[in-house]
Amino acid sequence: MIVLLIAAAFLLYELPLKGPEVRPAKGDVFITNIHVVDVVNARIREQQNVVITDGRIAAISPTLRHVDFSDHRLIEGSGRYLMPGLWDMHTHSLKISPHIHHPLFIRYGVTSVRDMSGCLEQDDPYWACPKDRQQWSALADAGEVVSPMYHQQSSYQTNGGNEVPDGFADFFRINSINNASQMIDFYMEQDIDFIKTYSELSTEQFSWLAEKAAEQGMALAGHKPLKIPLREALESQMLSIEHGRLFAFECYADIDDFRALPDPIAAYNADKIRAIINQQDKQKCNQLMQAMANSHTAWVPTLTTLKMSADARKEDKPDDNHLRYIPSVVQKLIWQPDRQRAATGEDHEGRFVHQDYYQLVETQIQQAHQQGVKILVGTDNIDTHVYSGLSVHHELQHLVDAGMPTSDALKAATLWPAQVSGVGDSTGSVDPGKRADLILLRANPLDDIKNTQTIEAVLLNGHLYDHQALMALEQYTIDMASSIHLNTKYLMHMIMSPLMRVQLAD
Repeated sequence: MIVLLIAAAFLLYELPLKGPEVRPAKGDVFITNIHVVDVVNARIREQQNVVITDGRIAAISPTLRHVDFSDHRLIEGSGRYLMPGLWDMHTHSLKISPHIHHPLFIRYGVTSVRDMSGCLEQDDPYWACPKDRQQWSALADAGEVVSPMYHQQSSYQTNGGNEVPDGFADFFRINSINNASQMIDFYMEQDIDFIKTYSELSTEQFSWLAEKAAEQGMALAGHKPLKIPLREALESQMLSIEHGRLFAFECYADIDDFRALPDPIAAYNADKIRAIINQQDKQKCNQLMQAMANSHTAWVPTLTTLKMSADARKEDKPDDNHLRYIPSVVQKLIWQPDRQRAATGEDHEGRFVHQDYYQLVETQIQQAHQQGVKILVGTDNIDTHVYSGLSVHHELQHLVDAGMPTSDALKAATLWPAQVSGVGDSTGSVDPGKRADLILLRANPLDDIKNTQTIEAVLLNGHLYDHQALMALEQYTIDMASSIHLNTKYLMHMIMSPLMRVQLAD
């Protein structure tokens, strides 16, 4: 029986999954009487006519007439709103993403993502590699597959060497400045845009990477290593720093002693979190926020991931219905244990720390925004209780709840990500000459951030996904998530991946 089960698993592993049958409608588009959401100036341009030709916004004006563009598909926009497609600036794509992530990104109006993972010098069964993402983007641009655009490419996480399996090139461990140079050269040949830094890089390794990356015009982005003070990270001109703990750590009064520990991560427990919450140096925090505001570095706080821990003790979650999007194997093997661990977060006095931690980070979001720190929307897609596409809307709500004005939260998911990603001239706002990566809404998102979810249609490079297509993509994902074939394939991908075997053993 065991032999038969193993044989069946390998058979399902080898058999390809059926992709979504949905394809967008191609062709030029004329949208009439639509209210255009001007994210640049935080205003609504009422009753505009919009011409989309060859995937670009050709013109916007109330005086344009469809009779002059009779070969364009007519979309009646009365009472509707047209906004830029959304971005998720912190995702992790997998080989299986076309079946469980991409359909939901488009379903929820996320037309662009920045992936924060990759591969080493070997193709990987689990993680998507740059060539995968480049191919998905090219085919999506042509309307041939369902996928958001991947405008930039990331390296695999660089974590000081403990992430590198046996049998891979030794320079990935960065044991010398020459190793750092070799690694940068390797990723340059792979058309990588930035090196994904991680928490356990040493001060020397980070310095070597920053120096060699700068020489080649390559950026760093990702976790700020624990051993690296924020000012040093800013001096290296990191493109962005990820996750909500950034200022909580940096403003902790005893951060220097914490950094000096042989293994700070091992000492990071509920009591340490309580100490971080209670011992914040407000003057230092203000100075660091000013320094970051004056730098080229953005902050991607991924509040959704911290919210999971904060809500871990709640019996019912409002998004439990969306568990239908998540493969059963992921729910059972990853999400349930993760939430159970978070629920045990009590300090020595029996107080639950994660909700208090989240409130601290909310306060720091508001303060950092007021100081001028550029904040971007990212979800850490594939993390626990993160739903592809949908959680971008959750993140927008979290930012508004934390004190960001609705207009700036919209910029954090449209205009600013495009600018930080180097494509601000071609996307990120509804303007002539830009890509037609757009969302049609039933309600004004400037009035209420929840209205970003009133999606009627999505355009990617001018290709139209109408409401029926969006609902079909959602149902496809639900069907895939409960599929024995997909769940077996997902599990086998993890087992067959040397990169994941190292992570799971850690």
